[in-house]
Amino acid sequence: MLVTQEDIIKQVAKREDIKVSTVRNVIKTAENIIFDYLSSTTPTENIIIKVLDGLSFECTYIPEKEIHTYDDIKCESRIRVKPKITRYYNRKLNGYFDKN
Repeated sequence: MLVTQEDIIKQVAKREDIKVSTVRNVIKTAENIIFDYLSSTTPTENIIIKVLDGLSFECTYIPEKEIHTYDDIKCESRIRVKPKITRYYNRKLNGYFDKN
């Protein structure tokens, strides 16, 4: 099963009795804010964004470096983002707390 962002937007609009366009605008604005935070990562400061309870993005800055092998390769500096799901959230999904 594939659940798209548009499916979630429609469900939120229906449950909260809000226009679909309003929910779409809120989601788009949130996406832009998250992107701005992630792209502002610096060599001295990593960014962690907690998107939902149990889901976060950890963003780190990887500096420029040169690799000396057969050829000299220059790797540009870049930002790396890792999604993280907490153990608690994963256990909750798997019904661990219902059994105990």
